[in-house]
Amino acid sequence: MNSKLYRRASTHDINIVLNIGLCNAMEWSNQLETFKGCTLKEKKIVLSEFGIAFVLVDQAFKTAQKSVDKGFWLLQNDTFLHTDYFLGVSKADIQGNELRFQAQETVKKPIRQRRELKAFINSAYYYPFSKSLGKNAVAFVMTMNLVVRDQPSQTENGTFIDPTELVIFAENATTGFTVRTPYMRVTPHEVCQMITIFATAQLIPNVKSISMVGNNGMADIPFVIPSYKKRDVVVCISPLFVSEQWQNFLLAVHIYKKYGAHMNLYLISAVTSFYDLMKEYEKEGYMTIQPWIKVTFPGVPITTADPHNEIEFRNQAACQTDCLLQFKESARFVTFLDLDDVLIPRIAPTYVEEFQKLMDGKNKLAYMTYHKENYDVTTMRDSSKFSLTNMFANLELKHLVSDNEKETRGVPRREVPFWGWNLSKIDETTLLQRETGKIVVDPRNLNYTWIHFPPEMPTGLEKYTVTENVITHLKTIFWTDQQSTNENVEPPLYYDNSSARIITSKEIQELEDDLRKMIEKPRISKIYSKLPNNHYYRDLVVNCYNDRYYRYDHAGRIGEMKCPGPHLCGFHQHPKITCMHVNATHIPMKTLHPITYYYATNPYFTGDIGCYSH
Repeated sequence: MNSKLYRRASTHDINIVLNIGLCNAMEWSNQLETFKGCTLKEKKIVLSEFGIAFVLVDQAFKTAQKSVDKGFWLLQNDTFLHTDYFLGVSKADIQGNELRFQAQETVKKPIRQRRELKAFINSAYYYPFSKSLGKNAVAFVMTMNLVVRDQPSQTENGTFIDPTELVIFAENATTGFTVRTPYMRVTPHEVCQMITIFATAQLIPNVKSISMVGNNGMADIPFVIPSYKKRDVVVCISPLFVSEQWQNFLLAVHIYKKYGAHMNLYLISAVTSFYDLMKEYEKEGYMTIQPWIKVTFPGVPITTADPHNEIEFRNQAACQTDCLLQFKESARFVTFLDLDDVLIPRIAPTYVEEFQKLMDGKNKLAYMTYHKENYDVTTMRDSSKFSLTNMFANLELKHLVSDNEKETRGVPRREVPFWGWNLSKIDETTLLQRETGKIVVDPRNLNYTWIHFPPEMPTGLEKYTVTENVITHLKTIFWTDQQSTNENVEPPLYYDNSSARIITSKEIQELEDDLRKMIEKPRISKIYSKLPNNHYYRDLVVNCYNDRYYRYDHAGRIGEMKCPGPHLCGFHQHPKITCMHVNATHIPMKTLHPITYYYATNPYFTGDIGCYSH
C-alpha cells in the first residue's frame, strides 16, 4: 500500500461525485430505446433512482481496488468519507440545512491511508465453559505493531486510524459463526512499537476451527483448551534466557512445592546442564517448563514491524497474560514472579490459606500487591557443596533506602517503573523508592495483566496492598568457593528490624531434606555434577541492563531510554558453554486487511541455536 494521503470529502466533493454518477447514468440510459422515448419528467424519475446506484457502484469499485479499512469510502475524486463524518452533528441538523456547514468543517483534518498491521498470536484458548468468560469463549493474547515509528507529523500529514475490533469466524460440525469483538491494550505505554493486546468473544459449542477474518480473506489459527486440573496456586515465572542460576531455581522450586504452589516456568534458553536439571524436576511433578516462542513475522520488513528491537522485556506482559488465561479455570490463585523472587507464607501455613485470609472481609479484589525487599545472598558455586540451608544462612537484608532515610525524607512506595509515570511529578524522593512489587490474582476477576499490574481496574473491583508479608528478592547473588563452617544456622530476619524470621529452622530443614531426596535420584545426581560453576552470561546481562536501561530508569531520564529488553545486549558466545534454546515453526502468511495474523507451531528445544535471548 502506498503512502498517499487522501483528503476528507467536503460537500463540494460530494456534489461532484453525484454529478459524475448522474452523467454516467445518463450516458448508460441513452443507450436504451425505451429511455429515449420517455418524457423529460419520466427521465428525471429514472435518473433520480439510478443515478445514486451509479454513485454507489463507482465508489464501491474504487474502495475495493484500494483495499481500504472498514469505515472508509473512497470517492471518485480521491477524497474519502468515514463513519465519523457526522460526529458532533445533531439529528435535527443532519436533517436540515445546517448539514452543509457541518460537513465542510470536517475538511480541515486529512487522514493517512491505512498502514500494515501485523499481529502475532501468542496464544488462543477455547473455553467450553468458564466462570468468568462464559460458555464457548475464546481468549487471545497477541502482540501487534500498534505504535507508529518514524512517521511525519500528524498535524501536517494526518493520522492513522487503526481498527478497534477483531473479526472471528468459528465452525463446528454443523454450522459456522462470525463475531466482532474489541481488543484491549495490555501495554500501558508506547515506549515500544510492539503492544500486547487481549481479546475475548463467545463462540459456538464444540468448536472445530477458528479463523481470523480480514476484508480480503481469512486465516485459520491454532487454539487449545486450557487446563481444568484443579490447583490451589500457580506461580508464573517470567521468561528465562541464557540462564545459569540453578541455585535460585532450586531454592524457588522447593519452596513453591512445600507451600502448595505449582511453578509454571517460561523458558527461552538456559545452559544445557541447568535445562536438563529443570526437565528432571518437571518429570517429578515439581514444575512445568513452557517454551516461550519469539515473535516474528516472516517476510515482513522491520520498517513495518520490528519484534526484535521493539518488544518489551521478552514480551513479558504477553507471557503473564498467557499464564493467567491458561490457568484461569484451574487455579484458585495465580501469581507472577521472577526466578529471583521468593514468597514465603507468613500469616498462614500455605499460599492458598494466606491469600484467602488476606482477601477475606474485604471488598471484591481483582488482585493484591506484595512489595519486595532486597537481599544479598552468597551461595556455593560447586554443586557438590551446595545446600539450601547454607543459602538461607547467607541471606543479608539490603534496603534500597535505609529506614531512617525513608522516615526523614518521606519516601513513598514506588508502584511503577518510570516509563509509566507522570514525568512532571518525579522528584528526588521518587528516585529512592522501593522496587516495584508483584501481584497475586484471583483469576476469576481478571483477564489480563501487564508486567507489574493490570493497565486498568475491572469495574466494581479493587486492589489491596499487602502489609502483612513481603517478597524476598535475591537482588545480588555471589558465588563462592568458601563453605561456611558454622553449624548453628540462624534463619534470616524479616525486613522490619524486628526479631521475626522469614522462615523457621524446621521449615529450612524440611526444604533441605526434600532437596537431598531429589539429588539422590541417579538421573539428577549425574546432571548435578555438571551444573555451571561460573556465571558468564549473568554478568553480561546484569552489566548490559544497568548500562543501557536501569541507569536511565533510576534517574528518571526517560527521553534517553529505548525499548527495554535483552535485545539491547550483545550475547558473545563462550566456546565452552552450550545452551538449549527454544525453536518453533514460523510460516509466512497471506496479507490480510486490516490485520495480518501470524503464529508459531511445534515448539521444541534445541542445542543448535546457541546462547541467545531470542
